[in-house]
Amino acid sequence: MEDRRKSPRVDLNLPAHWESATGIHEGRIINCSEGGCFVQAEVEEPGNEPMKLAIELPEGKVQLWGRVAYYLPTMGFGLHFTSGQSTLKGWLDYLQANTPIGS
Repeated sequence: MEDRRKSPRVDLNLPAHWESATGIHEGRIINCSEGGCFVQAEVEEPGNEPMKLAIELPEGKVQLWGRVAYYLPTMGFGLHFTSGQSTLKGWLDYLQANTPIGS
């Protein structure tokens, strides 16, 4: 299967929470790029409505908006960012430059 990502992913393990039409939920961001992230959480299928995601970074919280790109039952979902990435981009660039290859 071809990888259609435009930006490289960074492996993470950060707490996050999101708001959607069904309420506030918690999970963990296990990888992220400038264009989206994977949220590890045991939740019902989140649907395609816009959602606000807050990622807890070491320097503080980043809030982004996105839509669910895919859902994996019992694992979580991929989120495509629709706004807010500019704050996240600098942090991801820093991580990519300072993460040893193979870690």
